[in-house]
Amino acid sequence: MNSKGKGLWGLSPLVVAVALAACGGDDNDRRPATGDGDFQTAPLLVMHNGGDSVGRIDRLDGDLNVVATFNAGANEGIALDRLGNLYAADDSSGAPSRLQALHRIAGRQDGSSPNAALDRDFEAAGSMTLKGIAIANEAGLVMAANTGGNSIEVYGTAAGAGAVPLASTALAGNAWDLAYDEAADRLFLAMTNGTVIVIDDYVEGGFMGTPARTITPDSAGSVSNIHGIAYRADTDTLVITDVGEAAVADDGRLYVIEGAASAEGMVTPARTLAGPATSLGNPVDLILDGDTAYIAEKSNDAVLIYRNVFSGESGDVAPDRIVDSTKPESLALVLSPDIGADLSDIDTVGTVFTGLAVTSNPPAAPGDPDVLILDTGLTAPQRAFTSGLDRESLAFNQLGDAYVSYDTGVGVINRLASGRDGETFSHSRDRMIEGGNTGLSAPKGFDVADGPGWVLVADQGDPAVRVFGAQAGGDVAPLFTTTLSVAPWDLDYDPDGDRLYVALTDGTVAVFDSFSLARGADGPDRVIIPAEGGTAFAAPTNLHGIVHVAASDQLIVSDVGSGTNPTDGKLYVLDNASSADDITNVSVRIDDNDNNAVGNTLLGNPVDIAFDGQHLYVAEKSQGKVLRFDHILDSTGGDVAPSVSYDQASPESVSLITVLPGNTPE
Repeated sequence: MNSKGKGLWGLSPLVVAVALAACGGDDNDRRPATGDGDFQTAPLLVMHNGGDSVGRIDRLDGDLNVVATFNAGANEGIALDRLGNLYAADDSSGAPSRLQALHRIAGRQDGSSPNAALDRDFEAAGSMTLKGIAIANEAGLVMAANTGGNSIEVYGTAAGAGAVPLASTALAGNAWDLAYDEAADRLFLAMTNGTVIVIDDYVEGGFMGTPARTITPDSAGSVSNIHGIAYRADTDTLVITDVGEAAVADDGRLYVIEGAASAEGMVTPARTLAGPATSLGNPVDLILDGDTAYIAEKSNDAVLIYRNVFSGESGDVAPDRIVDSTKPESLALVLSPDIGADLSDIDTVGTVFTGLAVTSNPPAAPGDPDVLILDTGLTAPQRAFTSGLDRESLAFNQLGDAYVSYDTGVGVINRLASGRDGETFSHSRDRMIEGGNTGLSAPKGFDVADGPGWVLVADQGDPAVRVFGAQAGGDVAPLFTTTLSVAPWDLDYDPDGDRLYVALTDGTVAVFDSFSLARGADGPDRVIIPAEGGTAFAAPTNLHGIVHVAASDQLIVSDVGSGTNPTDGKLYVLDNASSADDITNVSVRIDDNDNNAVGNTLLGNPVDIAFDGQHLYVAEKSQGKVLRFDHILDSTGGDVAPSVSYDQASPESVSLITVLPGNTPE
């Protein structure tokens, strides 16, 4: 599978604490991986598929000792996305196979199992036996080898229950595994007939199965059956494994093929390893970490490790390390995830934002797109999407997926931040969180916290904050619920301070400290009441949008006043947010001081806000505009006009988009 092994590693103490608290589980007996020598590696995940170990995933540390196990439902190929979520193929129950998405598996408690509040799995409609998988991180695609079905099945990484393939690429034979070079849009297929098929422009070409080239190693044995495959793009080198005769435990081989992007026909590998010293019998999977190869050797119950696999002599060369492992099926290398600030928490001046997503509720006319991506100068739309939902708020995770709240649930839209122009909601790529178990009755604003893997939803109908696992789908209960006494409209979670700010419709802000631990069980730690001159603002006051600016510890909030009055909107800035309590004077107040006239501010019903470190974007619903107030924190306030505005039918929410490390290709 892909170089760098489909993997991620590294969780903050907060994330680990959250994962342990959420997952439960007890220590269990297991046969530890063993090996000889002082040999440091990156941590590994090993999927097992045989005997009583079917579906067990071992996590190995840098000394290659088993430090934790997870009892997955899946049993075949595994791959990790950039946030540490594991995707796994499952053919244990026969056709059709299933796909699992397992939340932040490297931080799960030893002995734990899938949890519906955190994880999802769905039927891979039309498949036979899914084996190896690869993830296209930028495009947001899971590509799976459908062995027995002569195809590659493609799904969106955000897909859930009811998923259908986005594409099904017909092949002339069966692929066991695949490696995808996303930067070049090139797919390498390990075929069970002993060849490697290369398909150029795979995604851009519409997932067509016509091979550009076929590679056949000339050093193969009389029976050749390619299984594991990994590609190192910077050296244009393929490393592949050959199980030979599946019933024979000593005829496996490994090939190193240089110039792989252009190689064609019968090719002499730069290196071929075979023979009893190699321990290669049925090498069913392979991953690379630089020039180190890790091999799942199933028939001989081992993980084999070759350092400097690209160089050295051919022949019967022993691995640098052999680690005992019962019936290993697939491997993933665990690397550090490059998790930056959540989009709602980016307040550093100089960040380059690529667009502003705006939802309309309702759109200008039936059938019109209900999500537009505008340029940040608010001059023109760049892209459009139709969710088909009664959309309320929208927010992005660091992979570029959008979470959209609607009247009774939350939709998850695959890679809306980077594409989907002119498209509509599709079960091949997208999913829903909805149903009686969710407890959602009128969800409004929310926040996506990629660190702990949370989606925090402000539920106005049954006042509460409901927190869901970011990988959850379907009719699933929240991880936990924080009950409120006043209906909320929006919220902002500060991951560094572990503090939650909730905008309430009575004109106040509820603040919850140590939120991941206390979870608001005893109610808010403080309630901030916006004021001027020591006097709270007179009713009607009704807070909607809220942003916590961590760099300056300030809150920006929007006040719609009376929801039936289209001219009484206001914006406030409050200082010392992390410690403010009760009556708190605002430092900035944008207001024309006339509730019966909209004034220069154009504020009537400012239902949502987004902040880029300098400028505040406002969804002004009653006036049908998106507004931008520049240098909001330094504003003198009063009846000031927005710096820029854009006419938009019934804007409901605004969310900024930037290029984040989570959704870029390797």
